[in-house]
Amino acid sequence: MTTQPGTPNTSEAQSRPRILGLGFACIDDLLLLTEIPPPEGRATIKGRAQQGGGMVATAMVAIARLGGNASFITRVGDDATGADILSEFRHEGVDVSHAIVSAGETSHRTIVLVDGRSGARAFLSGRGTAGDVLPDDLQPDYVKSAAYLHLSDAGPGALRAAKLINDAGGAVCLDGTHFHPSVTPLLPSLRYLVVSRFFASEFMAAQSGRTLGAAARDYAGTLVTRNQATLTDLPDHDGTEADILEGTELLDAARRLRGEGPSVVVVTEGENGCWCASPDGDFHTPAFIAPAVVDTTGAGDVFHGAFLLARANGLELGGALEFASAVAALKCRSLGGRAGIPTMEETLSFMASAPRQGRA
Repeated sequence: MTTQPGTPNTSEAQSRPRILGLGFACIDDLLLLTEIPPPEGRATIKGRAQQGGGMVATAMVAIARLGGNASFITRVGDDATGADILSEFRHEGVDVSHAIVSAGETSHRTIVLVDGRSGARAFLSGRGTAGDVLPDDLQPDYVKSAAYLHLSDAGPGALRAAKLINDAGGAVCLDGTHFHPSVTPLLPSLRYLVVSRFFASEFMAAQSGRTLGAAARDYAGTLVTRNQATLTDLPDHDGTEADILEGTELLDAARRLRGEGPSVVVVTEGENGCWCASPDGDFHTPAFIAPAVVDTTGAGDVFHGAFLLARANGLELGGALEFASAVAALKCRSLGGRAGIPTMEETLSFMASAPRQGRA
């Protein structure tokens, strides 16, 4: 039996390997625009939605909707936004029994602008004051009982949770969007490192002593405001951008990243699929063609959740990446990071007939 959207996990799902996520969660206020306007420009709102968001948070929702056993540790304020965040997790069947509610603090909320022509996005973040999960927030026995741990940063809470999981024989995965030096201490603890082409490109730039670019600099700034990194950790930025790698260059980056400690490294390249370096060999997995791209928000997050669920269910590495690609493609049919997440039945039906594309 597969968990359907909006229903709690069945006892069958709860008996499967538990996948634990740790990170920030927010509410996304999404606006689908005719286009994202330039300064002093104007656009028409074609649609709007409100959904939960956050990288690891959305990955856990994907796992639950696909029938998996997902739990999530986060910190929210005791405001209405925090209540909405936790309520949506419960509605989707994600265990948030160990989430921390900080009295008198506010929760994270983001406005997402979506370009109706291309699906491209811009983000306006209000980070709130609740802060991140800290090492003392974690109950060791609860963390160690999970088979997998999924992270999106290498802050103190994440490092503590990774050690607990590794000590118990579990597997740790990191979702990397942009490279930051603060992630380095976590890399040897990872079984899976699944990153964007931007992370891989910025990592390669850092390895050669070049500037990382504005996006990495901005990302580093958000870590500082969340007390996940110090100012001295900020990458240099001289007005230029890191060269964005593509194709087999990304496979080279995956191999280099694997040398930092992770057992398996996957670099995603959007519609061109993904590149994997692993103990069993290096390979490319083409992407599925999305049936209709409305919004790409959350596609990468959903990819991570589907990949971990497939591995937890015993699927071999290549098959897990194909499954994750299909789930991510289907997500893009709807506005927001979560509305389009498919069920297991929808995904398997799509995979049976959907075309593939990508650079082989």
